[in-house]
Amino acid sequence: MLIKLGLKYGSEKSLGFISRLFATIRNEAYKASAYIARDKGSFPEFDRKKFLATDFAKTLPITVRMLIREHGIRNGVLLTIAPTGTTGMTVGVSTGVEPIFAPMYFRKIKKGNAIQKEVVFDPLFREFLDSGKDVSYFQGAYDVTPQEHLKVQGTIQKYIDNSISKTINLPETADPDSLLDVALAFAPYVKGLTVYRAGSKGEEPLKSIPTTEENIKKYADQDAYSVKSADASMCSIDGGECG
Repeated sequence: MLIKLGLKYGSEKSLGFISRLFATIRNEAYKASAYIARDKGSFPEFDRKKFLATDFAKTLPITVRMLIREHGIRNGVLLTIAPTGTTGMTVGVSTGVEPIFAPMYFRKIKKGNAIQKEVVFDPLFREFLDSGKDVSYFQGAYDVTPQEHLKVQGTIQKYIDNSISKTINLPETADPDSLLDVALAFAPYVKGLTVYRAGSKGEEPLKSIPTTEENIKKYADQDAYSVKSADASMCSIDGGECG
Protein backbone atom coordinates (compact mmCIF):
# COMPACT_ATOMS: atom_id res chain seq x y z
CA MET A 1 0.00 0.00 0.00
CA LEU A 2 2.76 2.44 0.93
CA ILE A 3 4.63 1.73 -2.29
CA LYS A 4 1.49 2.32 -4.37
CA LEU A 5 0.95 5.60 -2.53
CA GLY A 6 4.52 6.70 -3.21
CA LEU A 7 5.52 6.59 0.47
CA LYS A 8 8.81 5.16 1.71
CA TYR A 9 8.43 2.69 4.58
CA GLY A 10 9.34 4.42 7.86
CA SER A 11 9.43 7.95 6.45
CA GLU A 12 7.64 10.73 8.33
CA LYS A 13 4.96 10.90 5.62
CA SER A 14 4.37 7.17 5.84
CA LEU A 15 4.04 7.35 9.63
CA GLY A 16 1.38 10.03 9.31
CA PHE A 17 -0.60 7.90 6.88
CA ILE A 18 -0.14 4.76 8.99
CA SER A 19 -1.41 6.60 12.06
CA ARG A 20 -4.59 7.72 10.28
CA LEU A 21 -5.14 4.27 8.79
CA PHE A 22 -4.84 2.34 12.06
CA ALA A 23 -6.83 4.93 14.00
CA THR A 24 -9.67 4.25 11.55
CA ILE A 25 -9.28 0.47 11.92
CA ARG A 26 -9.28 0.74 15.73
CA ASN A 27 -12.27 3.08 15.90
CA GLU A 28 -14.41 1.05 13.50
CA ALA A 29 -13.54 -2.24 15.25
CA TYR A 30 -14.53 -0.89 18.66
CA LYS A 31 -17.71 0.68 17.30
CA ALA A 32 -18.69 -2.60 15.68
CA SER A 33 -18.05 -4.52 18.92
CA ALA A 34 -20.18 -2.04 20.87
CA TYR A 35 -23.05 -2.45 18.41
CA ILE A 36 -22.80 -6.24 18.65
CA ALA A 37 -22.89 -5.89 22.44
CA ARG A 38 -26.06 -3.85 22.07
CA ASP A 39 -27.69 -6.79 20.28
CA LYS A 40 -26.07 -9.78 21.99
CA GLY A 41 -24.58 -8.50 25.24
CA SER A 42 -21.04 -7.82 26.42
CA PHE A 43 -18.38 -10.43 27.11
CA PRO A 44 -19.04 -12.13 30.50
CA GLU A 45 -16.37 -10.36 32.59
CA PHE A 46 -17.08 -6.90 31.23
CA ASP A 47 -16.93 -4.15 33.84
CA ARG A 48 -17.87 -0.82 32.28
CA LYS A 49 -15.97 1.36 34.77
CA LYS A 50 -12.78 -0.71 34.75
CA PHE A 51 -12.80 -1.14 30.98
CA LEU A 52 -13.12 2.56 30.24
CA ALA A 53 -10.40 3.33 32.80
CA THR A 54 -7.75 1.28 30.97
CA ASP A 55 -4.95 3.17 29.22
CA PHE A 56 -5.98 1.86 25.80
CA ALA A 57 -9.67 2.70 26.22
CA LYS A 58 -8.69 6.24 27.15
CA THR A 59 -7.22 6.69 23.67
CA LEU A 60 -10.58 5.99 22.01
CA PRO A 61 -12.56 8.95 20.61
CA ILE A 62 -15.28 10.25 22.91
CA THR A 63 -18.00 9.03 20.53
CA VAL A 64 -16.70 5.46 20.75
CA ARG A 65 -16.34 5.66 24.54
CA MET A 66 -19.96 6.87 24.77
CA LEU A 67 -21.10 3.85 22.74
CA ILE A 68 -19.24 1.51 25.09
CA ARG A 69 -20.64 3.29 28.12
CA GLU A 70 -24.16 2.88 26.76
CA HIS A 71 -24.03 -0.61 25.22
CA GLY A 72 -20.90 -2.28 26.63
CA ILE A 73 -18.55 -4.16 24.32
CA ARG A 74 -18.72 -7.67 22.93
CA ASN A 75 -14.98 -8.45 22.79
CA GLY A 76 -12.40 -8.23 25.56
CA VAL A 77 -9.70 -7.49 22.98
CA LEU A 78 -10.12 -6.95 19.25
CA LEU A 79 -6.90 -6.25 17.40
CA THR A 80 -3.54 -7.88 16.75
CA ILE A 81 -0.99 -8.09 13.93
CA ALA A 82 -0.30 -11.72 13.09
CA PRO A 83 2.96 -13.12 11.63
CA THR A 84 2.22 -13.25 7.90
CA GLY A 85 5.66 -12.82 6.30
CA THR A 86 5.98 -16.29 4.80
CA THR A 87 2.29 -16.88 4.13
CA GLY A 88 1.90 -13.50 2.43
CA MET A 89 4.94 -14.13 0.23
CA THR A 90 3.69 -17.62 -0.66
CA VAL A 91 0.36 -16.41 -2.04
CA GLY A 92 1.68 -13.14 -3.45
CA VAL A 93 -0.09 -10.65 -1.19
CA SER A 94 0.98 -8.08 1.41
CA THR A 95 3.01 -9.45 4.31
CA GLY A 96 1.14 -7.51 6.99
CA VAL A 97 3.04 -4.59 8.51
CA GLU A 98 6.43 -5.77 7.26
CA PRO A 99 8.15 -4.12 4.31
CA ILE A 100 8.66 -6.40 1.30
CA PHE A 101 11.63 -8.74 1.85
CA ALA A 102 13.45 -7.29 -1.18
CA PRO A 103 12.55 -5.96 -4.65
CA MET A 104 14.53 -8.94 -6.00
CA TYR A 105 16.24 -11.82 -4.26
CA PHE A 106 17.76 -15.26 -4.59
CA ARG A 107 15.63 -18.15 -3.36
CA LYS A 108 16.97 -21.63 -2.67
CA ILE A 109 14.60 -24.48 -3.44
CA LYS A 110 14.95 -28.23 -3.19
CA LYS A 111 14.32 -30.24 -6.35
CA GLY A 112 14.80 -33.93 -5.72
CA ASN A 113 18.09 -34.28 -3.88
CA ALA A 114 19.54 -31.07 -5.30
CA ILE A 115 19.38 -27.50 -4.01
CA GLN A 116 18.84 -24.94 -6.74
CA LYS A 117 19.00 -21.16 -6.61
CA GLU A 118 16.55 -19.03 -8.55
CA VAL A 119 15.95 -15.30 -8.93
CA VAL A 120 12.64 -13.86 -7.77
CA PHE A 121 11.34 -10.36 -8.44
CA ASP A 122 8.71 -9.00 -6.04
CA PRO A 123 5.48 -9.07 -8.11
CA LEU A 124 4.74 -5.38 -7.55
CA PHE A 125 8.35 -4.46 -8.38
CA ARG A 126 8.06 -6.42 -11.62
CA GLU A 127 4.73 -4.70 -12.39
CA PHE A 128 6.27 -1.26 -11.86
CA LEU A 129 9.29 -2.11 -14.00
CA ASP A 130 7.16 -3.45 -16.85
CA SER A 131 4.94 -0.36 -16.85
CA GLY A 132 7.83 2.10 -16.54
CA LYS A 133 6.72 3.44 -13.15
CA ASP A 134 9.02 5.00 -10.56
CA VAL A 135 10.60 2.26 -8.39
CA SER A 136 12.46 4.56 -6.00
CA TYR A 137 9.92 3.90 -3.23
CA PHE A 138 10.74 0.19 -3.10
CA GLN A 139 12.71 -0.78 -0.03
CA GLY A 140 13.54 -4.24 1.23
CA ALA A 141 13.57 -5.28 4.87
CA TYR A 142 17.34 -4.75 5.07
CA ASP A 143 17.15 -1.32 3.44
CA VAL A 144 14.95 -0.04 6.28
CA THR A 145 16.94 1.15 9.31
CA PRO A 146 16.21 -0.27 12.80
CA GLN A 147 14.85 3.15 13.78
CA GLU A 148 12.44 3.13 10.84
CA HIS A 149 11.31 -0.43 11.59
CA LEU A 150 10.59 0.53 15.19
CA LYS A 151 8.93 3.82 14.28
CA VAL A 152 6.42 1.88 12.18
CA GLN A 153 5.83 -0.69 14.92
CA GLY A 154 5.56 1.96 17.63
CA THR A 155 3.09 4.01 15.56
CA ILE A 156 0.86 1.00 14.90
CA GLN A 157 1.05 -0.24 18.51
CA LYS A 158 -0.81 2.88 19.67
CA TYR A 159 -3.90 1.56 17.90
CA ILE A 160 -3.55 -2.19 18.58
CA ASP A 161 -4.78 -3.57 21.92
CA ASN A 162 -2.77 -6.82 21.60
CA SER A 163 0.75 -7.42 20.33
CA ILE A 164 2.35 -7.02 16.90
CA SER A 165 4.41 -9.56 15.01
CA LYS A 166 7.26 -7.52 13.53
CA THR A 167 10.88 -8.35 12.73
CA ILE A 168 13.73 -5.84 12.81
CA ASN A 169 16.06 -7.04 10.04
CA LEU A 170 19.73 -6.24 10.46
CA PRO A 171 22.60 -6.65 7.97
CA GLU A 172 25.44 -9.05 8.77
CA THR A 173 27.67 -6.14 9.77
CA ALA A 174 25.25 -4.84 12.40
CA ASP A 175 26.67 -4.16 15.86
CA PRO A 176 24.42 -5.49 18.67
CA ASP A 177 25.49 -2.67 20.99
CA SER A 178 24.34 -0.03 18.51
CA LEU A 179 20.87 -1.61 18.44
CA LEU A 180 20.54 -1.59 22.23
CA ASP A 181 20.02 2.15 22.52
CA VAL A 182 17.43 2.11 19.75
CA ALA A 183 15.57 -0.81 21.35
CA LEU A 184 15.54 0.84 24.77
CA ALA A 185 14.26 4.09 23.27
CA PHE A 186 11.21 2.31 21.83
CA ALA A 187 10.68 -0.18 24.69
CA PRO A 188 7.91 1.92 26.31
CA TYR A 189 5.92 1.97 23.07
CA VAL A 190 5.94 -1.64 21.86
CA LYS A 191 4.82 -4.89 23.49
CA GLY A 192 7.44 -7.10 21.86
CA LEU A 193 10.63 -6.88 19.85
CA THR A 194 12.06 -9.45 17.44
CA VAL A 195 15.45 -8.98 15.79
CA TYR A 196 17.09 -11.02 13.03
CA ARG A 197 20.61 -10.42 11.75
CA ALA A 198 21.37 -11.68 8.24
CA GLY A 199 23.56 -14.77 8.24
CA SER A 200 22.89 -15.66 11.87
CA LYS A 201 21.39 -19.01 10.85
CA GLY A 202 24.09 -19.87 8.33
CA GLU A 203 22.43 -21.02 5.13
CA GLU A 204 19.28 -18.99 4.45
CA PRO A 205 16.57 -19.73 1.86
CA LEU A 206 16.33 -16.08 0.77
CA LYS A 207 19.06 -13.54 0.05
CA SER A 208 18.38 -10.04 -1.23
CA ILE A 209 19.97 -8.75 -4.43
CA PRO A 210 21.05 -5.07 -4.52
CA THR A 211 18.56 -3.12 -6.63
CA THR A 212 20.94 -1.61 -9.16
CA GLU A 213 20.22 -1.02 -12.85
CA GLU A 214 22.97 -3.50 -13.66
CA ASN A 215 21.36 -6.23 -11.54
CA ILE A 216 17.87 -5.52 -12.88
CA LYS A 217 19.13 -5.98 -16.46
CA LYS A 218 21.20 -8.99 -15.47
CA TYR A 219 18.44 -10.94 -13.73
CA ALA A 220 15.24 -9.72 -15.43
CA ASP A 221 15.05 -12.72 -17.75
CA GLN A 222 15.71 -15.18 -14.91
CA ASP A 223 12.73 -14.07 -12.80
CA ALA A 224 11.17 -17.22 -11.32
CA TYR A 225 7.72 -15.63 -11.24
CA SER A 226 7.91 -15.04 -14.99
CA VAL A 227 8.88 -18.66 -15.54
CA LYS A 228 6.01 -19.89 -13.38
CA SER A 229 3.41 -17.75 -15.12
CA ALA A 230 4.44 -19.24 -18.46
CA ASP A 231 4.27 -22.82 -17.18
CA ALA A 232 1.08 -24.41 -18.53
CA SER A 233 1.23 -27.12 -15.87
CA MET A 234 0.66 -24.60 -13.06
CA CYS A 235 -2.83 -24.19 -11.66
CA SER A 236 -4.49 -20.82 -12.20
CA ILE A 237 -6.10 -19.49 -9.01
CA ASP A 238 -8.21 -16.97 -10.91
CA GLY A 239 -9.40 -19.32 -13.64
CA GLY A 240 -9.84 -22.38 -11.47
CA GLU A 241 -8.70 -24.84 -14.15
CA CYS A 242 -7.56 -27.26 -11.45
CA GLY A 243 -10.98 -27.40 -9.85
